[in-house]
Amino acid sequence: MRTRARFIALAVGITALAATGSAAAASAATGAAPADDTPPPIVEDYSYPGAAQIFQDRALTLISGDGHILLADCGPAGLLEVHAYNSADHSPDPGHYCFRVTGTTGYLRLEVPFAYQVKGDNHTVQATIEINGQNSTVPVAKNGWTGIGEGAGTDPSTLLELRASA
Repeated sequence: MRTRARFIALAVGITALAATGSAAAASAATGAAPADDTPPPIVEDYSYPGAAQIFQDRALTLISGDGHILLADCGPAGLLEVHAYNSADHSPDPGHYCFRVTGTTGYLRLEVPFAYQVKGDNHTVQATIEINGQNSTVPVAKNGWTGIGEGAGTDPSTLLELRASA
């Protein structure tokens, strides 16, 4: 009886091995990789979508954010606006950048060298700037222009962050 049980176990093992080998061979023959049942990890790094293309077209570095402050076409009212000296911007209005706040709050990390003005919308907006290696936060006037860096009579500034709240 023991011999018969060993024979059955051996037959089952060989059948399983043959089935696995056929599936792998079929996968290799069709060029398909064996299915992996493990989904990729879901990790959000909050990097700005399309940032490389925006940098190439506009020489504007958009780093990350919460998705509630988005680069927009200038023109319509109610946008955040930034003016900077930027001869590498290939747009019709170089150095003029507009952003739409899509929620009650928003956050955007960016780098805009030689920024000199920020215009607020109807949100309370804070701009973080760097001048000569020192960071500071500047409140931006609601629906009005606020000078930063050379626009405020100081040395050139780099705009580093925009934060909006209701």
